[in-house]
Amino acid sequence: MSGAVLEALLRANLALAAAILAVMLLRRPVRRRFGPLAAYVLWLAPPVCALVSLVPVPAPTAIMAPAVELVAAAGKAVAPVAAKAPALPTLLLVIWELGVLAAFSLFAVRQLRFVRAVGRLTPLTGQPAVLRGEHVEAGPLVLGWLRPRIVVPADFADRFEGEARALVLAHEDVHLRRGDARINGLAVALQCLCWFNPLVHLAARTLRIDQEIACDAAVIDRHPHARRLYAETLLGSVLGGAHAPLGCHWPATGPHPLKERLIMLNTASVTPLRRKAGLALVALVASTAAGAVWAANPAAPSVEPAVITRPIWTEKPTIEDLVRYYPPEAKSAKVDGRAAIACTVAADGGLYDCTVIGETPAEYRFGDAALQMSRHFRMRPLSADGVPTAGAKVRIPIAFATAK
Repeated sequence: MSGAVLEALLRANLALAAAILAVMLLRRPVRRRFGPLAAYVLWLAPPVCALVSLVPVPAPTAIMAPAVELVAAAGKAVAPVAAKAPALPTLLLVIWELGVLAAFSLFAVRQLRFVRAVGRLTPLTGQPAVLRGEHVEAGPLVLGWLRPRIVVPADFADRFEGEARALVLAHEDVHLRRGDARINGLAVALQCLCWFNPLVHLAARTLRIDQEIACDAAVIDRHPHARRLYAETLLGSVLGGAHAPLGCHWPATGPHPLKERLIMLNTASVTPLRRKAGLALVALVASTAAGAVWAANPAAPSVEPAVITRPIWTEKPTIEDLVRYYPPEAKSAKVDGRAAIACTVAADGGLYDCTVIGETPAEYRFGDAALQMSRHFRMRPLSADGVPTAGAKVRIPIAFATAK
């Protein structure tokens, strides 16, 4: 089970890394040609590729012949050595889970500290939908994830007057309408799940830059005469070191450097037709990348379960188990026998739904003895042929022989 989880995690991170590198290369050319919104939407490609990497490709059934045999000699003292389950996959899975918990705790603590630093929130006079914090460094920003709200600093009315105030609030309103705070929350979730992947953290930072630039562009499109005032307002914002993981900030704090935002303000807006063409191109690129990732996925288990011919056993019955389950009547009569069972492999490598598919001589119930021994088998997640074992069938012939 741990091996399968690690394999899926590795596939998802490889898909994420490839998509992130592609977006990092394309974001600036796409922004120059098709506008900031297209560059921002381009960031949908990495999570889509990661999700698609977990969808297996349907494959035809691969039926293989059985090839496992155990020989039991009643009364013998030498036991076959059973391979031990590999500890490394389980250890790596535990380390990953601890990392996820640590990353989540770190983000939660940063969010709680920021919320406490904001202080008590009260509705802004004349604009009850906007909340005002107790301190001067609390915003402007969109704060929260499930119920994001616009939060402004205590001195908002003094620092931002007239049209400058309207521009700031228009900026935050664009964040709310586009759901940017929820997108940032999903980015934080990916950072927790992929805490070991530096490209994911770089992508989260760059995503927020493109998010702010796209938001700036939307405001300027509605107020084309206010480019200079908007830039001056942006430069006059308080530069603080702290920022909320779950929020969208107006000031140039943390992941929002001013340089790229000011460059955008000095460039001409793209036409609506070119903007739509850019979004269509981004959708085409994302769908093509997702299709390529899906095509590279391993095949799904077929509807008819495969029969594993080269299993790697991590546990097998010991000689004591074989002697204990040897049919008493056969042992007394010193009769040798054979039995074959067919079982389904569980996700943890154990066997279930075992049935007897042959036994001889039938009157000594060697089949029942083989069924009792099935509980002592355990298999690795992948066979020696690289075939996933979960849900597959395995046939186990067992030869019983009395001590001579």
